[in-house]
Parts: sequence; C-alpha cells; structure tokens
Amino acid sequence: MRTIQLLVLVAALGCGGAAKPAATPAGPIEPAARTLVNVDERGVGLGGHDPVAYVTDNAPVAGVTEHASQHAGASYQFATAEHKATFEAARNKHAPQYGGYCAFAASQNRLSPSDPKVFLVMDGQLLVFTNQDFLDQFNKDPAGNKAKADQHWPGLVAEHGK
Repeated sequence: MRTIQLLVLVAALGCGGAAKPAATPAGPIEPAARTLVNVDERGVGLGGHDPVAYVTDNAPVAGVTEHASQHAGASYQFATAEHKATFEAARNKHAPQYGGYCAFAASQNRLSPSDPKVFLVMDGQLLVFTNQDFLDQFNKDPAGNKAKADQHWPGLVAEHGK
C-alpha cells in the first residue's frame, strides 16, 4: 500500500514539482475566498430580520421576501425597498459582523449560533448573540471583546468556512 501511495505522490508531482496556477494577464489566479455565515435551511440570515432596521430602528424588524438581497452566502430580507437599497449601497457595513454568529463566542475563538433578537449595535456595526447571558458577558468589556472577536474571526473563517 505504501508503494502505491508513493507512486501516486510521484506521479502527482511529476518531474518539475507541484503545478503552479495558470497566470492571466492580471496575474496568478487566486483561490476563492472562504465565507462563513449563519443561515437557516433556506439560506436566510438573521432569521429573516432586516439588518438595516437594527441601526435605524434599534430593533429587530421582520423583513419580507419581496425585498431580499444576497451577500456573502446569505439572503437578507428587508422591511422596505429603501432599506434594501441602503444595504446594497454598502453591504459590508450593514451585514451582521462575524457572519451573524455570536459576537461573544467569536471573542472566545469559537462559533455559536445567534438569536437575532439579542443584539448590540456598536460603532454602527450589528453584533448578534446566542442569548442575553452572552450579551451581558460581552458588555463587561465591549471594546476588548470586540477586538478579540475581530482577531479570532479570520481563523474561524479559515477553519470552518466554505
């Protein structure tokens, strides 16, 4: 068996080593970016709540399928066409941080689903939490926990993203 594995490895590498990505006039081809987003079985983020309304209304407001927009692997629904247009003008600004996963869990370098009704808008960014206890824990040091979540998020995406 070991001989077969070695032969497969040698055949895969060939005489010149590993193959290099093809180049385009713009440069080498980059691998597709990984994404990590918390969605339901239909691919809807935030449980169908309008991500813009968290900031404008300081409340989770139900969106409707007629006003839906795609971003980073999730479909987000909006209460109004105006909210949809606001989102589409600056998707990264209005999408939930950490792919809609719990911000406190991200600060602990782990993933936890979130309850879209437990949230915090911090510096204009939407953070959602698994439950009220996690929000309370986060609020003991919001700036420190946000910095930790920002630091851990790329590694969580690399490990768990698609």
